[in-house]
Amino acid sequence: MTDPGDQTETLAGALTGRPGTTAASDGPQLLGGRYVLTERVASGGMATVWKAHDEVLARTVAVKVLHDHLAADDAFRERFRREAIAAAKLTHPHVVGLYDTGTDGTCVYLVMEYVEGVTLKDVIVDRGHLENGQAASMGEKVARALDYAHAHGLVHRDVKPANILIGNDGSVKVADFGIAKAEEAGGDLTKTGMVLGTAAYVAPEQITGSHRIDGRADQYALGCVLYEALTGRQPFRGDSALVTAAKRLETDPMPVRSVRPDVPRGLDAVIMRALAREPADRYPRTGQMADALGAFGDANTAQTAALADTAGTTQVWTRPEPASPAPRNGQVTSRQRREGAVAAQGRRQGRWLSAVVALILLAGAAVGWGLATGWLDRLQLPAVLNPSGGGGSGDGGRGNGARPGDAERLEVADVASFDPPTPSGVRQGGDGRENDGTLPALTDGDASTTWSTETYSTNDFGGLKNGVGFVLDLGAPQRVSAVELQATTPGVSYELYSGDEPAPRLGGWERLDAAGGGGEHSEVTLGEPLETRYLLVWIVSPLPDGGAAAFSEATVLGTSG
Repeated sequence: MTDPGDQTETLAGALTGRPGTTAASDGPQLLGGRYVLTERVASGGMATVWKAHDEVLARTVAVKVLHDHLAADDAFRERFRREAIAAAKLTHPHVVGLYDTGTDGTCVYLVMEYVEGVTLKDVIVDRGHLENGQAASMGEKVARALDYAHAHGLVHRDVKPANILIGNDGSVKVADFGIAKAEEAGGDLTKTGMVLGTAAYVAPEQITGSHRIDGRADQYALGCVLYEALTGRQPFRGDSALVTAAKRLETDPMPVRSVRPDVPRGLDAVIMRALAREPADRYPRTGQMADALGAFGDANTAQTAALADTAGTTQVWTRPEPASPAPRNGQVTSRQRREGAVAAQGRRQGRWLSAVVALILLAGAAVGWGLATGWLDRLQLPAVLNPSGGGGSGDGGRGNGARPGDAERLEVADVASFDPPTPSGVRQGGDGRENDGTLPALTDGDASTTWSTETYSTNDFGGLKNGVGFVLDLGAPQRVSAVELQATTPGVSYELYSGDEPAPRLGGWERLDAAGGGGEHSEVTLGEPLETRYLLVWIVSPLPDGGAAAFSEATVLGTSG
């Protein structure tokens, strides 16, 4: 079955490591009077790669042969010729070298360096994921190669695991500059409506045409690759290549550490910066990304070489969970609820996004988005009751509004910190975690236990970010009437948001209302019950004195769905 994210896949370059087909059964034995084809290594939508022997120089090479029906097409022949011109300019230790190009009758071919090893795609399939140092070291080498190409006016435009070769000697090389664009040359092979690249890794601007394509598009793709290399899954997945590509136009991936907490915060930050939707928010040069990755890389080439030895290895990374008491008989743990809910969420998300993309295609982007938001319209007009903390007569400090008589305390299945990546214009920012070890204190029913933000140097988060918060997961959609918060640092300002999915950025949530500057107890009561699963408490400046906000309890009131 075709991988939806790879439906526009182009062919990786020269490699071996997987069983092939002998030349006698599939093609000519000899090309150009010197290249004896011995084994078919791989085949893609554009060409077939063969292991071959160069009779003149007595060495093993890789020969890429354009498919016959494409070789007969002038446009595809031109694209193939451009690959030769682009690759011939690049002489770099981390770029697959181009040796020769030619035609033999109707056959059009390239002759390239043969790398004994595997692709990164093979490694991810076989091992599940890379270790932190391995991924950073590999990423640094790829970034160096791309930076070199960018300096020579070339953008790869199709960076993906299948185009990253890992040699048995520990070498890392980027293959297939087949859709690279010679920026200094006249003309453009990318026509309106034609996206060259692979859906799972293509940069947003390659889809929308909103920005001139430059090396920052390759950065984005490398960010996708590193995300997958560390977590074993792509940052965006959809039911088709179109849906996969479209997701990145409106959403951001969850931070790497939310999937794999043992990844260093700094490494996560490098990847998330590369995955910024706006090119201006990425690194100015890919060499700077390489420098940042180098701080986390494993300099031991033996560790990289070990990746090529994938035979018989199938390792699936499992997120470590803190030790917890065994559940009572008949009790479903938060972990079990969360796993089932995440699976259901993924199915719902795929169906929902497919519908949205269909609307966009039929009615245009603006109309499609309007229809989508109309369909999802569930915004209620809430009333903030006693945002100053209450304590007034007759309401027990809970505010002045009437709470529905059948409201009850709803069980919170899970609590997660919300510390999104840095927005444009902010020097630093979120890394996806905020004192996660004490989050259970918010829902343990014990007022003596607390969760707090990190301590910042000033009450505006030290100028590092716009806010931070936590997400309450109800396990399934519930009818929410109110949210109560018990602060141990009076004067906290916060905003309340809701969502059917735990969006990674604030823009993906629906704002309900705000409260701030009050006492220990505050409550947001909705004018009408709201059916939702996720509630976000977003703490904003000014922070209380001391540069931190702390809460002992977060209570959700309503009726079970």
